[in-house]
Amino acid sequence: MPWYGEVPFTPATVTGPMLSETLVHGLDVARGARLPWPIGDDETRLVTGRSMPTTMAAALDPVRARGASIAFDLAIKGGPRLAVVDGTATVPRDAPPCAYDCRIVAAPTAFLLVSFRRTPIWKAVASGRMRAGGRKPWPAMRLGQLIAGP
Repeated sequence: MPWYGEVPFTPATVTGPMLSETLVHGLDVARGARLPWPIGDDETRLVTGRSMPTTMAAALDPVRARGASIAFDLAIKGGPRLAVVDGTATVPRDAPPCAYDCRIVAAPTAFLLVSFRRTPIWKAVASGRMRAGGRKPWPAMRLGQLIAGP
């Protein structure tokens, strides 16, 4: 996964991205064949629980994040959290003590499909599966710009 840089991955942490690729590209094939391919929140929580602790911290683009003057808290319902503070991403077990400017709460499957650009963010927000709050909720859309992708 060269887009994550020179980060050492264990077999356990590589499992998450492999599962996410299977879920998302399985959806692509199913959509092309006009077949159902349901992705449940339980499967997605497994993926994010395995991959977020390593990959999300590594995926933060250091150049774009360098000037970020906002503290984000991204919480996946029933899953991990991602904190972006002062241009650094961490996946804490508990929210670190910080006065977050923007808190994003997302259903696991909505987060996965928005992250892989398979569902537009407006659709996830309109359906109530993603929402932003906090002192400054308007920069929520900017978080996706700070994350590098393949």
